[in-house]
Amino acid sequence: MVVNLHYVRAAIEANTGQRLRFSEIRKLLVEEGLMTERQAREDAKAFEGYGSLYSTESFARTEETRIDTTEGLPDEWSYDD
Repeated sequence: MVVNLHYVRAAIEANTGQRLRFSEIRKLLVEEGLMTERQAREDAKAFEGYGSLYSTESFARTEETRIDTTEGLPDEWSYDD
């Protein structure tokens, strides 16, 4: 389970007007019994991008996946010149 601290902080700020540090949010979540200390340590981290979720994906385009963008266009619109 991953806890998005940015969303939690935004909800707290929207309802209280206070912008808390992530360390304070983790402490409060543990105190309220919403997560364990281990979860706070391992699963509640600041967002660092989506790279870890897509590290095994390849988004390279090959000739087989190339799309002909001129197909169906009138000859005078051709980009082959």
